[in-house]
Amino acid sequence: MMGQGLKFSLVVLCLLGAGGCSSTTTEADPNANVNGFCENWAKAACSPNVVLACSGADKIDATLTDACVSSQQAFCKGLLPAKGYSSENASQCLSAVKTAYSDARLSALDIATVRHRGDPCNHLIKGTQGKGDSCLSDDDCDTLRNYLCVVKSGEGSCQIPTLVENGDPCSAPGDACNPGYYCGVDEACVKSKDVGKPCAADFECATGLACTGDPTPKCTARVSAENCMKDDDCTTNVCDIPVNSSTGRCVSSITLSTSTSVCEDLQ
Repeated sequence: MMGQGLKFSLVVLCLLGAGGCSSTTTEADPNANVNGFCENWAKAACSPNVVLACSGADKIDATLTDACVSSQQAFCKGLLPAKGYSSENASQCLSAVKTAYSDARLSALDIATVRHRGDPCNHLIKGTQGKGDSCLSDDDCDTLRNYLCVVKSGEGSCQIPTLVENGDPCSAPGDACNPGYYCGVDEACVKSKDVGKPCAADFECATGLACTGDPTPKCTARVSAENCMKDDDCTTNVCDIPVNSSTGRCVSSITLSTSTSVCEDLQ
């Protein structure tokens, strides 16, 4: 009888709103801070295919996976600025990381996302610069509200980008041209200039090219395609550097293996 009476009393207390009786709980955000986010980034990156490819092992074991996660977590932290992180758009970024690393082959678009924190991973930081303020990178702006660093004539300002079709006017502050195009002096999106084309500044030239030469500057390859040191040295946006080397070659994609330096933070 006493047990039934106690049970009845608890039911009454819960119905009356007494504390501690609710079955509804609020789950903690697993990406609330940089440590949590980067741990989940690392788990997304260290797919079975990646672990096998980068370790050279025949089969997966917990030791190999844990080593990959630890190494990639540190890499992730290095991609984020000291301040401004928010988990608001973390899930979209982590989904892109998981997809990029799923087959152990990285395209130029994959590399932009997972090695340089490009779209959609460029929406994690609430920067200090406001609308229209000058910027050097997306992280200077409030990327949580979709402000990014829109660059025109070599100068950047924080804007919500509006993608403009090739050849169309780009005069509005937020107008942005497609990759491979830039906003020209006539304020229209024009094709980036290839090797040998006359130029006035680097931004007019295609990726991997610089505007150099005297007295007539031309778009010129920064380095040989067989002697790149970073991704933006290449017109392909991908520099494959072997392990224990400071230079590599420009390629269209990287298939992960023990011989490529990309694997050094995935093992």
